[in-house]
Amino acid sequence: MKREAPTCKGGVVHLDCMQNSEINHSKGKFYIKTPHGEAYLLYKPAGKGKINMYHTFVPDEERGKGIAEKLAIAAFAYAKEHNLKVIPGCNYISYFVEKNSQYMSMIVFR
Repeated sequence: MKREAPTCKGGVVHLDCMQNSEINHSKGKFYIKTPHGEAYLLYKPAGKGKINMYHTFVPDEERGKGIAEKLAIAAFAYAKEHNLKVIPGCNYISYFVEKNSQYMSMIVFR
């Protein structure tokens, strides 16, 4: 299911269309606090105009609820807002882009 990218303001991404989930953003990390711990997506600069989304994690009890997808949507919105290309450095990001082809134009491999 394809969704519009949310906007990122003040370090918090509000995803009204996703049941009012709140995604927090700090340098190099998007995260959601869950009852079973923190779910997160990590990224780092990867040269001029690029970031590497290199790790995602969702607690076992929270898997299958679309949390990683929410984190990826927020991270891609951030990349788009800052005119950044994305290196898919983890398997989930590669999978996400395969399922959401609207992000394919943002992908680079170096």
